[in-house]
Amino acid sequence: MEPDYTNPKAFTATPRPSWDEYFMMVSKLAGVMATCPKRRVGTVIVKNKRIVTTGFNGSPPGLPHCTEVGCLIFEDEGTSCRRVLHSEHNAVLQDSGNLEGATLYTSFLPCIDCVKAIISAKIKEIVYEEEYSKKKGRYEYAKKFAQEAGLVLRKIPKVDIVTKLSQFFP
Repeated sequence: MEPDYTNPKAFTATPRPSWDEYFMMVSKLAGVMATCPKRRVGTVIVKNKRIVTTGFNGSPPGLPHCTEVGCLIFEDEGTSCRRVLHSEHNAVLQDSGNLEGATLYTSFLPCIDCVKAIISAKIKEIVYEEEYSKKKGRYEYAKKFAQEAGLVLRKIPKVDIVTKLSQFFP
C-alpha cells in the first residue's frame, strides 16, 4: 500500500542534506568525469544556491587525456601530472566573467595556481573537505593568497556521498 503523500504524518521523511552536503556531493559526481587517474577531483561553483559551472581534472580541449596517453610528470617537479587542468581551474574557465560573489565546492584545498584563478574570478568562498599532506609550501601560499585577497576558506567534514544517497535510495 502506497503512503498517503497528502498527509505529512502518514510517512517519515529522511532529512534533506544541507546545502554544503548537496553541493559537495555534486562536486564529487563531477569528479567521476576526470580523465587523470592520479586524482579524480570535481568542482562546482554556486551563486544564490544555483549551480553556475562544474569542472573536473582533465586535459584542455583537443589534447589527449591521461587515460589515453598516460600522465605527464616531470621528475624534477615532483609527482603532479602536468597534462591536466585542475577541476577548479576548469570550472572557473566555464564562465569566469559571471562568478563574482560565488562559492566554489571541491574535495581538496585548491593549489596556489587554482587559487590565483579563483581570486581573479572574484569568487568569495571556497568550501573543501581535505588538505594535501604533501607539498605544504604550495598550499600554505594558497592559503596566504586567499587571506590577502579576502577569499574565505571553509573546511567542512567529509561528505560520504554513498552513505548520503543510500538514505534516499536504499
